[in-house]
Amino acid sequence: MERDINEVFDEIALAENRYQKIGFTRGFSLGEETGYKEGYALGLQRGAQIASEIGFYKGFAIAWMIVLEGEETAKQRKINALKSLQEMTESFPHTNIQDEDSRDKLLKIRAKFKQVISLLNVETEYVTELRPSNNAQAQPRPDELSF
Repeated sequence: MERDINEVFDEIALAENRYQKIGFTRGFSLGEETGYKEGYALGLQRGAQIASEIGFYKGFAIAWMIVLEGEETAKQRKINALKSLQEMTESFPHTNIQDEDSRDKLLKIRAKFKQVISLLNVETEYVTELRPSNNAQAQPRPDELSF
């Protein structure tokens, strides 16, 4: 049985729409897959940065508590602030829970750290990258190179 000529012309006329839908579906699925991969990589990187920062604060608190244990003149306020900082770092979530506001908890930990260094009268900060010393010339970062 032969096809109706109108069906053939409709098929030709609507081919562009059909191929556009096929292309959209394929492109969407490829974009979704790429997005998941990029999101995973970004989450992994950001998680490592936050874990490094939390580890720094926890190590700082533990080290200073050990130092202050040996001092008889250590004020209880300093020790309590250090214990509080350590507890805050230990209670920080290890997984990404949607109901918890981990950013808010991180900001509170940073604020507590600032309070602790003020109480201890020390100057320190969490550094995310190596900085050249004052007498060394600054090296350009790889993305700043011209070639």
